[in-house]
Amino acid sequence: MLRYLLSVVIGLVIVCPATATVEVAEMNNEIDVVWSSSDGLKMEIYYSQRKDGVWQEPVRITDNHYDNMYPVIDRDSSGKRWMFWTAYDRGRREIHYTSGDGEEWQTSELLSSDKKTNTSPSVVIDKQDRIWVVWSANNDDLDEIMYSFFQSGSWSDPDFVHEPNEAPDLLPVIDISGDGTPQVVWRAARGGKNVTLSSTWTENDWSEPLIEEIEDSDKDESDEKIIELPQFVTRTSMVYVRVY
Repeated sequence: MLRYLLSVVIGLVIVCPATATVEVAEMNNEIDVVWSSSDGLKMEIYYSQRKDGVWQEPVRITDNHYDNMYPVIDRDSSGKRWMFWTAYDRGRREIHYTSGDGEEWQTSELLSSDKKTNTSPSVVIDKQDRIWVVWSANNDDLDEIMYSFFQSGSWSDPDFVHEPNEAPDLLPVIDISGDGTPQVVWRAARGGKNVTLSSTWTENDWSEPLIEEIEDSDKDESDEKIIELPQFVTRTSMVYVRVY
């Protein structure tokens, strides 16, 4: 699971070429893609989905005075999509979000935080349809990993995944483990080294972070499927792909 999570960070969240290498059981999977691209003045968020092997016309999600970047997406059991991204404005960075059915989208909202800088959101929805979001945050100091979850119509108060410390914690990715438990991995500096840390939700709090040993996969690359991004995705440095 942890190895797969890191492959998501490298291969999905930041897609480098015009194609993304993704493990897909069947190529008729439904796929969402969200990305950030300039409209000539600001960076805006766009969305498309692939149905029956065909990419649908892109939908513009944002139209505001922010620079909107680094979107992520997941869907709940009803098929409702939940999208999150970083919104930049005059030195402040916020996490904004919206939800919709893939065609109609709600007006975007702020995921409130008392931190000045909030970046790099990651989202996953568990089997109870709780929406888990993690991100990096700071007040002009070192980044820490924050989280919040949406349940029964409201968000939990943002809180730390780990105890604040004197080293940066960055680029969190959240997923659901095989037993249905939310799990976060992120990059950090510990003891003068760059490491990968992980923490697991334990009913009402996060476990003590553990240093993970990430091994190179020995899987045959010929077994991987190639997802070709649609031609209208012209900026491939801020693309997120979700395969269902």
